[in-house]
Amino acid sequence: MRLAGPARRFGGYLRIRAFCSTWFCMTVALVGCDHDQPPPERHSSHTLRKVDSAANQSPRLEAVDPHMEAPAKSIDRDDDWFEEVTSASGLQFVYRNGQESHQTFILESLGGGVALIDFDCDGDLDAFLSGGGFIETTPVVIRGLPGKLFRNDAEFQFVDVSAPAAMTVESDYSHGCFGADYDNDGFQDLLVTCYGRCRLFRNQGDGSFEEVSQAAGLVRKNWWTGAAWGDVDHDGFVDLMVTGYVNWSPEMDRPCHNSKQQRDVCSPNRYRPADDCLFRNHGNGTFSDISNQVGIIAGGNGLSVVAADINADRLVDFYVANDESDNFLYLGNPDGKLREVGHQTGVAVNQYGTHEGSMGVDAGDFDGDGLVDLWVTNFEHEDNALYRNLGHELFAHSTTRSGLAGRSRLYVGFGTALEDFDGDGQLDLFVANGHVFYHGGELPYRQRPQLFRNTGNGQFEEMSANGGHYFRNEHSGRGSAVGDLDNDGDFDLVVVHQNEPASLLRNRAARRPHVRLKLVGTRANRDAVGARVVLRNQPTQQVRLIKSGSGYFSHSDQRIIFSITTSQADVLVAWPGGECEIFRNLSPGETQILVEGHGERDDSE
Repeated sequence: MRLAGPARRFGGYLRIRAFCSTWFCMTVALVGCDHDQPPPERHSSHTLRKVDSAANQSPRLEAVDPHMEAPAKSIDRDDDWFEEVTSASGLQFVYRNGQESHQTFILESLGGGVALIDFDCDGDLDAFLSGGGFIETTPVVIRGLPGKLFRNDAEFQFVDVSAPAAMTVESDYSHGCFGADYDNDGFQDLLVTCYGRCRLFRNQGDGSFEEVSQAAGLVRKNWWTGAAWGDVDHDGFVDLMVTGYVNWSPEMDRPCHNSKQQRDVCSPNRYRPADDCLFRNHGNGTFSDISNQVGIIAGGNGLSVVAADINADRLVDFYVANDESDNFLYLGNPDGKLREVGHQTGVAVNQYGTHEGSMGVDAGDFDGDGLVDLWVTNFEHEDNALYRNLGHELFAHSTTRSGLAGRSRLYVGFGTALEDFDGDGQLDLFVANGHVFYHGGELPYRQRPQLFRNTGNGQFEEMSANGGHYFRNEHSGRGSAVGDLDNDGDFDLVVVHQNEPASLLRNRAARRPHVRLKLVGTRANRDAVGARVVLRNQPTQQVRLIKSGSGYFSHSDQRIIFSITTSQADVLVAWPGGECEIFRNLSPGETQILVEGHGERDDSE
């Protein structure tokens, strides 16, 4: 799906537009809806191939906890899962939080994110990073800094195109960035969440964006943090769920001090929680606030939200991670309203019935039983929470059962991903860590990221020591996104930090045969958010979701990658609000475009 010649330059966008409008001519294939099948047999052969070796056998990687007192295993560079390639990539950017003003505002603690989107429709993922802001002190005024847009020109070669793309405009103090084709024109647009109001940038299809927040009706003032797109009212256009954090301003700031009487950032419980909001997309470029009509709960200290079909009813749901308050789970209804069932389902609190300081969130089938599980990163001295889906809208807190208990209590987790990083068909875990208190709580401000491998029996083992150089150093981690940046069939990582350069991590896990899928909705929303995709005719069942908002303040690759063991694969797609279709005989290699209505209808569900 790569374009050559002038179409890769901004002057050739007419050719790109023509390319994007001909998706119906491209290869089609898709998913299954067998929710009642027993869990498939799981395999636990997890190896990494040496990059410079032609041998088929690979060294087995041992689980090593770099913080245990046991002697550390020396790690050969070829064993690393990820290689940091930031300096050579051209992806040079630093998120600024205003720390230099020495105000220690709670505003400074949240950080920023990254959106991986194909804004120019050339088949390569580009990257937008939110800019943050700074704080003037005489008088105190909060100012925003522009983000940056980087075009992916080749394998890990990025070019700053912020100026020609009209993305250099200063916005409010910004946090998250989230891609969506909200107007169904074939080009991904961008939403930036800010302290103040949301900023919506419409992709004009010629290599540039237009800021349309005012015209779109996204003018409600709030401290906006996380966001996710999903079609709540089933009209084919994605609606917008945005989380609010706390009601705070410099005028109401309260000085807070740690145990050594050093002034530091306050906790969110010092302030009233802000409200979340659901904006309905009218399909004509405008939005309206329908929070009260659909059942959005007031308050919550929201930081992240993921949109996906969590209960397999082909309706989009939203799971909201709240900081120091109960998490929310909204299940979609055919009438367009939402049911908040966090406590009833078991995902509002931890195993002891208390809420936690939740930041990042993701959803996926980690145990291969066909049911969507939920994952949340939390504050220091709290386990990150893995909620196993038991079916019938019930979840079990499974952090201990999965071997994750105690592994993250010495960290504050933010950016995260539940994704298959080693290509064995099973979802692994990544967590970006970093404290919110400059002087540290009981733990340092900069912290090591973590990587956990799914062993295939419902368990995870920590592989951070084998993650690569990046994982063996401390960072002030915040937002992160995963995506196949070089289109080689595995997921790479981009991680944003506080006041230090973002990191680009290239996945070096063993290359395996795979199919990469891009879904295009016709009756459903074009991005197909809420679709469920099942790999067929393989030894183990793999279920993947088209999601929005997963992680923390970031947008990840919405293409699906399945590892396969045969020369071709069949997939079943359960389209949001629509039918199930099977797409057969998908060949590995290039991205397969699966268009709603072009598959073989499946009525077995």
